[in-house]
Amino acid sequence: MKTLIANGTLITPTAEVPGGWVLVDGDRIADVGQGGPPAADATIDAAGCAVAPGFIDLHAQGFRGYDLWDPSDEAFLGATRQMASTGVTACQASCRPTEAVCRTMRPRIGRSDGGCRVVGLYFEVPFISPDKRGAIPPECVERPSRGAAERILEASRGILSMITIAPEQPGAMDLIPLFRRTPGPAGPVVCALGHSSATYDDAVAGFDAGITHSTHLFNAMTGLHHREPGAVGALLARPNVSVEIVCDGVHLHPAAVRVAVACKGTEKTCLITDCVSGRDRRVVDGAPRLADGTIAGSVLSMDRAVAGVQRFAGASLREAVEMASLSPARVIGLEASKGTLEAGKDADLVVFDDEVNVRLTMIGGDVVWQAE
Repeated sequence: MKTLIANGTLITPTAEVPGGWVLVDGDRIADVGQGGPPAADATIDAAGCAVAPGFIDLHAQGFRGYDLWDPSDEAFLGATRQMASTGVTACQASCRPTEAVCRTMRPRIGRSDGGCRVVGLYFEVPFISPDKRGAIPPECVERPSRGAAERILEASRGILSMITIAPEQPGAMDLIPLFRRTPGPAGPVVCALGHSSATYDDAVAGFDAGITHSTHLFNAMTGLHHREPGAVGALLARPNVSVEIVCDGVHLHPAAVRVAVACKGTEKTCLITDCVSGRDRRVVDGAPRLADGTIAGSVLSMDRAVAGVQRFAGASLREAVEMASLSPARVIGLEASKGTLEAGKDADLVVFDDEVNVRLTMIGGDVVWQAE
């Protein structure tokens, strides 16, 4: 079956194309153009709206009362379907690196069932600094060792796509090449610097060993000082390392968002939510928090992140969409199938209005959510 999405403004990495159309054939984009559209079996009118590649959230734990790693399929689908309503078509599930969690998540990788697809697992623990664990429970932190890494790899083989590592921790540097040699769902496992007390030199050594990404830039890491640039300075200065930012107005000051985008560019900046179910946390001043006030994830959605980075950093809509789609696709090796509106790519699309209110989400050629 061929479905035509017509009369919208197509958002590409280089332009906003008014009067555009996207032809979907099965689960793929068949053609993209402007002007007179081709024939189709069904037509979706996107007049007055933008048509963009689906958003990819690299860092999600749960959403609107549901945890992605919950053993209950009902809870899992509750999270993925709610995420799809905000334009997310693919995500990494941030969860604990246990055998039980991996066993629960393995059959869920690549599955849609009306919700966004989980494309891989993201382990924020255990190889982090105890001093920079944020809201992570202390029992989840473990000293880096080959034995611990091999245990994690055995449980998650083939479904682990990213892991956070604090490079300054004793033994951590030896584990980075081990993870980088391990195949993930779409390429080698990505090592991300995060929850780290690293100095500038520690961070650079981590990059040289194979770290290519960062876990929520600025948050839970050593900050920038003019005589000790710290992890933040190293990440901003290293051109080939990508970063994540949480644009909820709580995790980062708007000026920090501007600095990140100015230093890294849209190609190396990824919008994330770090969203949690929120069911066991009080939301105070816009974020879930522990009893002592420590921020514990977010209640941000990707559509609001796209709107937020435009407001905070002065990014154009095209730039904001790139940071929510193509940039994260590049990080985990999915740019050949996702992240842009091109013939042959997955038919993962989002249609939204001028205020980035999602009107329709399509995943694999199926409309999984549509506003009334």
